[in-house]
Amino acid sequence: MDRSWIALLALALAAPAFAQDEPPAEAAPEVEPAAEEAPAEEEPAEAAADEDGEGLKFYVGADVVDTTVSRSAPPSTPAPDADSAMLRMRLGARILEAVNLEVHYGADRSDQAAGEVTTDAYYGVYFVPTAKLYDWLELAFPLGYARSEFDDSGESLGSIAYGVDLEIPVKGLWDALPDLRLTGGAMVYYQKSDGRVYGLNTGLRYDF
Repeated sequence: MDRSWIALLALALAAPAFAQDEPPAEAAPEVEPAAEEAPAEEEPAEAAADEDGEGLKFYVGADVVDTTVSRSAPPSTPAPDADSAMLRMRLGARILEAVNLEVHYGADRSDQAAGEVTTDAYYGVYFVPTAKLYDWLELAFPLGYARSEFDDSGESLGSIAYGVDLEIPVKGLWDALPDLRLTGGAMVYYQKSDGRVYGLNTGLRYDF
């Protein structure tokens, strides 16, 4: 018997076993994109220093002061006014952007030959708010406490004191000049029911 057809039948039956689909190729693993490098934080810009710089700024001043000592008297009697004069020294510091702190000391420069009374003592401490109008012009408003003695009386006159000063920084007119100011103003050094002490001042101030 011809067995060739049997061999062909066996091959036909075995074919499905060899006809299995090839396994799909494994997908390449996804590569996560590299994380973008975060930009380096910018260094905060340094705060610009104000035009006066950092920290306390000190100054000294000297003024010629002509004062009037006015005593209260009964209405029927003229008030007995007397003139005096002193050299006033000031030491100040800028404690806030527009506020200074000043201490004052006064030395007598009266002319007794002209009938002026002596200024035996003068001390004062003031807060001084300031207002800048122009580069070459400022206003200052001293407000504090003053104590004075006149004419060897031994009587101490102390009270709230206040005033206004006009200051001209010459450096605002020309940068090459030193930090010097021309100053002038008026002050009330004493004011109570028994009298007043007031005066006009002109002088110089130097800022360090």
